[in-house]
Amino acid sequence: MSKTSVQQLKQDEKKILTVLQNNAHESIDVLAKKCGFSRQKVWRIMKKLEKERIIWGYTAVYDQEHYNLKRFTMLMKRSTVPLDKKVIDEILTTRLDDLLPDAHIQIENIEYVHGSCDGIFTFLAQDIVTAKKFCERFNAKFSPYVDNLEILEHILGIRKQTLRNPRLKEQIKFL
Repeated sequence: MSKTSVQQLKQDEKKILTVLQNNAHESIDVLAKKCGFSRQKVWRIMKKLEKERIIWGYTAVYDQEHYNLKRFTMLMKRSTVPLDKKVIDEILTTRLDDLLPDAHIQIENIEYVHGSCDGIFTFLAQDIVTAKKFCERFNAKFSPYVDNLEILEHILGIRKQTLRNPRLKEQIKFL
């Protein structure tokens, strides 16, 4: 495959991904129309992206407040204690949602970052008290490797996963 055709394929993939991010629930026919591609081309590219794990999955973006859940971010600064293979395996396999049994914690994102903190955890919890207890349990479990934790409560979601909050006009009072 020539360099030009590889670049074109990547552009086509990005176009499909952009449309999928706005509504992954659309039919192949609608996606094809929005991209200006044939149905077969969209299907073929999507299957390729899924097979290569470029597309990890499909999810619904919902208003967590409807279920009396609040969104929190935990910022973690690592200590200088090196991680050994056992700890790395534990971090990769532990269901952090289960650190606080009976307290509906739903982990949304875990990211290792470079900057003023080393890890960002976004999760849903019933309230700030539950979120703080979750952070305390996390700190207790991984204390040798954690230098500092900070928790942030999200007040107003303006965009989530590229989508604008459909209730933004009624919630603008928070700004």
